[in-house]
Amino acid sequence: MFEKFSQDARAAVEGAVGHAERADAPTITEEHLLLALLDLVEPGESPGARALLALGVDQRCTELTAALREARRVGGLSRADIAALARLGIDVGEVVARVEEAHGPDALAAERGPRWWWPRGHRPFSREAKSVLVRALRAAQGRGDRTIGDEHLLLGLASGPGVVADVMAEHGASWADIERALAVPWPGRAAS
Repeated sequence: MFEKFSQDARAAVEGAVGHAERADAPTITEEHLLLALLDLVEPGESPGARALLALGVDQRCTELTAALREARRVGGLSRADIAALARLGIDVGEVVARVEEAHGPDALAAERGPRWWWPRGHRPFSREAKSVLVRALRAAQGRGDRTIGDEHLLLGLASGPGVVADVMAEHGASWADIERALAVPWPGRAAS
């Protein structure tokens, strides 16, 4: 499938590998893909980067990455998960505090599973990250595009279940928001 990726989408995937390596993560996750897409916002030349700029996500990158960090800290629970547990009388903040007291800061943030040595660039994608790639392919096909671009990766992230999609939506980058931003023509691109 990688041969169908545009140069920007390839850069995003390679950036995700870099984020996983710097974090010493055993797998490449949805979060790494999002962080790599956010890295592409600075040049602002790709469709996905332009959509994020149009949505003002570049102004909220710090808040978005802090929200991802906090989601990791609480073991990957979304705000909806935390609210549901609160309705059952479970205070997630208290649980996290007790776990961190016993096992150290960010004890719930650590990825579990075997640690393998991976040559540079050969970490596997998590099941969720693979799902993003499949959803990106479907988004490209649904839009009639021949290649998978960074905009399709962005749509793939936003359309899935889970913390990354929730955090994106909370910061003004839901699937519908991204679709609207992608529909706006810019110089050098014909209206769809």
